[in-house]
Amino acid sequence: MKKTGFSLCKNMINFFRKTFKNGWDNFWRQGFLTFATSLVIFIAVILGTALFFFQGGVSYLTQQLEDKIDISVTFKSAVERDAILEIKDSLLTLDQVKKVDYISSEDAYNNFITAHEGDEYMEALSLLGTNPFLPSLRIQTKEPSQYKEVSAYLAKDEYKDLISEVNDYKRGVMIEKLSELTKSVQILGLFLTLSLSLIAVIITFNTLRLSIYSQKEEIEIMRLVGAKNSFIRGPFLVQGGLCGFFASIISFMLLTIVLFALNAQMTTLFMGFDCLAFFKSNILTIILLQLVVGLGLGLLSSYFAVRKYLRD
Repeated sequence: MKKTGFSLCKNMINFFRKTFKNGWDNFWRQGFLTFATSLVIFIAVILGTALFFFQGGVSYLTQQLEDKIDISVTFKSAVERDAILEIKDSLLTLDQVKKVDYISSEDAYNNFITAHEGDEYMEALSLLGTNPFLPSLRIQTKEPSQYKEVSAYLAKDEYKDLISEVNDYKRGVMIEKLSELTKSVQILGLFLTLSLSLIAVIITFNTLRLSIYSQKEEIEIMRLVGAKNSFIRGPFLVQGGLCGFFASIISFMLLTIVLFALNAQMTTLFMGFDCLAFFKSNILTIILLQLVVGLGLGLLSSYFAVRKYLRD
């Protein structure tokens, strides 16, 4: 029993060793076809990685927009500071509210001067001879869809004599557009991922079919001498896997070089989205993604290409 188990293990090791050796030989011997297959998989890996970065960029920009969207509640000039702070505290008790900032009339005046220093607005302000700004609260919710609930809360009768204006009409339009944009981008990203994966599989499949066809005589000889389909299929799976593996390695190296060399320009181009920081924080996910796409395309395409050929 021990000898039988040892022999079985030894035979399996020899099988895998020969399979890998034949696949490795095919990989180097079929220079142009190997290059063509690896190139197609490389492009698919790069596109898949680009989509991952694209989703990260969209999430970043969405968060930036959400942080800039708020409700501005302006109070009447006669309302005392303590009354406004009480309303602020009551807003913070709401589950929907993430942040509330109090801006006094003096702070609003100073912010205006800082933002419009040297332009024509300052001349108009100086002619007034007084501070025209009213105290206000700026409210941010946890989710964009929750602004309507906060607006409804501020519309209570007890606040009517205190609040001068609630500026949320523009926010509603922005929120709706933001939600539509996010959904559209997610759908587009999913569609592109599926489409590019399908195209990559088809191209890789046909490229590997050419590689298999170029070894038609060798395969026929192996079949005549009684070789099993698993023995014939194995080297092509290894060949496809090697194409995917090297395509993933090269794409990762190229991505790393580009990010370190051009990160400043890319950050400016993508409106503050730091691609290098995103890369570092998700490096394991990116490596796994590239290996899954590369090896997956190589192995699946090889499997179906050989399977179809063996059936023929």
